[in-house]
Amino acid sequence: MKKAELASRFLTRHLTQFQCPVCQGRLLTADDGTLRCENDHNFDVSKKGTLFLLNAPVKTEYSDEMLRYRQQVLTAGFFEPMLQEVLRHIDGGGLILDAGCGEGTTTKWLANQHVAGDYVGIDISKPAINLAGSGAITEHQPLFAVGDLARLPFADHQVQTIVNILSPANYHEFDRVLAKGGRLIKVIPNSQYLKELRALVYPEGEHATYDNTPVKQHFIDQYGDIDFTPVHYEFSLTPALFKALFEMTPLTWQAADRKDAILEQGLASITADFEVGVVTAS
Repeated sequence: MKKAELASRFLTRHLTQFQCPVCQGRLLTADDGTLRCENDHNFDVSKKGTLFLLNAPVKTEYSDEMLRYRQQVLTAGFFEPMLQEVLRHIDGGGLILDAGCGEGTTTKWLANQHVAGDYVGIDISKPAINLAGSGAITEHQPLFAVGDLARLPFADHQVQTIVNILSPANYHEFDRVLAKGGRLIKVIPNSQYLKELRALVYPEGEHATYDNTPVKQHFIDQYGDIDFTPVHYEFSLTPALFKALFEMTPLTWQAADRKDAILEQGLASITADFEVGVVTAS
C-alpha cells in the first residue's frame, strides 16, 4: 500500500478526532486523498503521505542539510535511552502526538516500540516533514503534518498522549486537545547536555554553560508539581557522527570560522543529559 493511501486510511479512522486547523470546523472526508472540512477548506495528502496544514510556509532556522545530519545522529541511537524513559510513561492507545517532531526519527521509533497507539508527528518546518515522510514505510507508520503547535488540528480532548521533546510548547493548546486522564510528556535538556561540544565551541563566556531553569520553571508554573526523571548517559561518537552532531545543532552556529579545527580535534563521546517531566490531565 502506498503512503498516501495509508495516510488517508489513518485520517478516515480518526476523522472525528481531528478538526480543521483554519476554522476549527468538523472534517467531513479524507477517503480520496483530500481532507475536507464543513467550510470547504481542503488539505491534500502528498505522495509521501504528509499533510500541509498552514496557511503559508514558515521559514525556520533548520535547513534540509541540518535536518539530515540530525536524522543521522538520531538514527544511530543518540536519543534511545531517553526515549526508553519517555516510552515508560506512554500508557494505552489512542492518538499520540509528537509535538515538534522534527524529521520524524523519534516519532517512528516510538511508534514501532509502542504499537498500541496511532502516532501523529507535527512540526512547523516543511523540510522536516518532507524528510519525515521519506524512506521506507514502517510497520506502524505515523502520520506526519506541517502544522503550528499554536493551532493544532485536533478536536477538544481527543489526544491521549502528547510527547514534546526538546521543542517549544504551547501549553494552552496542549491542554485543549489532551484527553481527560491523558499525559503530557516533556523532555528538556539538563545542564550537562552536550557539555563536551559546548566546551569546544564556547571555552568561556555566557554560552559556556547551560541552565534549563527558565524552561523548567515555565513548565512548573503551568502545571504545579511535576514528576521529573533525570536521564544521563554517554554516547560514543565516530568521526562521522561527531561531524553530524556538530552540523545538526544551533549550538555551533557561532563557530563557523573554527569549524575545521573543531572537527579535526573531534570527540570520542558526548554527554546526553535530560529531564523528563510528566503531567496527567485532570
